[in-house]
Amino acid sequence: MKKRVFLFIISFAILAALLYFSDFFKTMEIISRANLFLIFATFSLWILDSILRTIRWQILLKRIKIKTSFPKLWQIFVASMFFSNLSPAKTGDPLRSVILKRTDNKSFSRSLSSVIIERIMDVIFLIIVASVSMFFLFTKLSGFGLWIYLSIVLYVAIIAVGIFVISSEKRSGAFFTKLFKIFSFIPKVKSYEWKVKEGSKELSSAFKQYKHVPTLFSSFILTIFIWIIQGLVIYLSFMSIGLDIYVWACVAVVPLSVLIGLITFLPGAIGSSEVITVTFFTTLFSVTLPQVTAVTLISRLLMFWPYVFIGALIFSLKFK
Repeated sequence: MKKRVFLFIISFAILAALLYFSDFFKTMEIISRANLFLIFATFSLWILDSILRTIRWQILLKRIKIKTSFPKLWQIFVASMFFSNLSPAKTGDPLRSVILKRTDNKSFSRSLSSVIIERIMDVIFLIIVASVSMFFLFTKLSGFGLWIYLSIVLYVAIIAVGIFVISSEKRSGAFFTKLFKIFSFIPKVKSYEWKVKEGSKELSSAFKQYKHVPTLFSSFILTIFIWIIQGLVIYLSFMSIGLDIYVWACVAVVPLSVLIGLITFLPGAIGSSEVITVTFFTTLFSVTLPQVTAVTLISRLLMFWPYVFIGALIFSLKFK
């Protein structure tokens, strides 16, 4: 708990520093003059984003014979994003499987495989776009080259090891057994030993069922649209303050900032994500620091924080 509070303090301290160096009052003035019509129109993209993410999850769940109504899945997804968006490197994602187990008595291990597939698809898409972006923008972003390449290597390694472990019941069982032993000094944990062994087998078995091209293809197409939406939100945020930045640049910068932001391991990459995005745009374009900071705050308000606030409300009303 203390560690989590400490990380939040660091995150908001970084955010405060960004506002200070960006000229807080100038940034607030730019935000106050933003086009409200465009901001409300952009918020509709958050709704579309949540719908597409839920559809993707539903497709993946159906593949492993888990069927739940779309409205309920949407509520579970958004509620879980309240925790996921405030957890380091989105480590709160498995909460979806916990809620699904509690409300519909669906296997936690089986549904967890769908969450893992989602994360793999997200990271693969981000790596592809980040690699292409760096190819065309290397001369302008050479200062970030090392960090971007290190983050790409790190994510590729994590994905490769993860798939290698989970794709085999034997390897999966051995991995989770060793992980269990690390925490076996906690008395309550010992009583779950058999569940860990059975769950690892079930997770591996469910994971293997995703060797289905139509499911993977449709899910990945949705993944592409989901991340394009993230770029469109930044583009429209620029438009709202009277700046016209290339759409492709907005779509390209998102993966770069996300990949680096996640490895900071700060809750929701708060602070670090804003700083990285601001640095990219001020490097690439002739825009002022207050302008980009304003855009970053607007885009985060429209895409990141609704999942936190609306998710918290749904969780407290439906699943607490």
